[in-house]
Amino acid sequence: MSLRAAISLVFLIAICIWTIRRPLIGVLANIVLFHINPRAFGAGMEDIRFQFFASILLLASFFINIQKINDENKNKLTPAFYILIAYNVYMYITCSWAVYSPFYALWQTFDFSKIVLFTYLMVKIVKTDDDFHLLIWTILISCFYVGFMGRWGVEFDWIDEDGMGIATGGAGPHLMMFFPQLVLFAVYGSKKEKMAAYFIMPFVLDYLTVTDDMKRASFVTLMASMGLFVVFTPMRTLIRSFWPMAVGALLFIFVLAPPGYFDYMSTIADPTEESSANSRFVINAASREMLADYPLGVGKGHYSPMSPQYVPESRLEGRTGMRDSHNTYYKVLCEIGIPGFILWLSVFALTWLAFRKIRVAAKKKKQAMTYLEMHTFGFEAAILGIVLPLYTHNMQDLDTLYWFVGFGVIVTNLYRKNPQGMIVASVKKQLEIEEEKRRKRQKLEEQFAKNRTRGQDGDTPEQPKVAVGTEARV
Repeated sequence: MSLRAAISLVFLIAICIWTIRRPLIGVLANIVLFHINPRAFGAGMEDIRFQFFASILLLASFFINIQKINDENKNKLTPAFYILIAYNVYMYITCSWAVYSPFYALWQTFDFSKIVLFTYLMVKIVKTDDDFHLLIWTILISCFYVGFMGRWGVEFDWIDEDGMGIATGGAGPHLMMFFPQLVLFAVYGSKKEKMAAYFIMPFVLDYLTVTDDMKRASFVTLMASMGLFVVFTPMRTLIRSFWPMAVGALLFIFVLAPPGYFDYMSTIADPTEESSANSRFVINAASREMLADYPLGVGKGHYSPMSPQYVPESRLEGRTGMRDSHNTYYKVLCEIGIPGFILWLSVFALTWLAFRKIRVAAKKKKQAMTYLEMHTFGFEAAILGIVLPLYTHNMQDLDTLYWFVGFGVIVTNLYRKNPQGMIVASVKKQLEIEEEKRRKRQKLEEQFAKNRTRGQDGDTPEQPKVAVGTEARV
């Protein structure tokens, strides 16, 4: 075993022990290992199943600490999450009529259940504003790692360019869904949080230019998320967000974007000009034919094996002789069927409504901004910003989508338990300054009132002494 593998193993053991004592550490460890895949670095680490062990220990820790987790302060599941569970159960039912292999459909469904299970554990374990704050920063720092390795990990030959997605676990749309959070932290965070947000921004934006996977979908996610951020965010927040958005835009346009990048992005407006985009029209037509033949679905993971019956041979991949849907909506419709699609769509519609409810309440109240409200502004923009990219890529199994469902449950519970929440650092600092000024002003007023009372009672302040031989002038 190499030294690198030995150090990694010791680190994994330490995290596992800490997870048993504190389940939140297990949640954060799984988040980190979603972005960081140490097995891709070799040196003996490819034999260590990091995320498997971290997940098993998280589950064990949940049951060990279940009484503390399910105390009077426990999080309650929302309708969106109950429907997500119902959708997952329905997926198992569809395995019974899978066209080719019910066992393969069952295995694919079981893999999806792991995402739902982790989201459930996250929802139950993250119960305070501080825990949620730490969770978001863990994700943002992990996004920095993905952006850094995408450029410099390849540059320094730490990871292989073709295996970038495997080594980091990150995807462009995933990173872009959290970009509004960076903008908000740059506005409302503490001094250290602002510095960290400005530092991470360039690496996240740079990932748009270095990744070859979902390049245009990532760009659309960013543009849509930030566009909706402008639409939904309260005016006072939007005005304060001008500088971080301007810095990010100028940096991306004039520094990070390579020559020809925006020419390639311009094909989004006219997809018929680009072959891979144009082929999606043909595949979508094939998907509609498949759905007409199998309205209850062909089974999880069965779209590709079924594709040769519907997709023209010229559009099939030469290596596999099959083709995937390249469309999340059609993928769910064709594999899980119309009832499953209705359940799946309802999950995200209700999650968006949960974010919207808090945003509307925050705009109506005349109190200081809280971190919970701040996060919700970014979440709402992101979950709507991913709607269009889902039409051009298969992302029905992207963990991030279901994390956002979990975020909806967490913020709903936190807002229910404490609508005031934790005031954002920059506003809190300003309030502390104003409070200090108020105390000083009150102290001066009390001193003035005290002196005036003495004067009314005849207890006048001592007159200044006059030197002998002189007279005081009136």
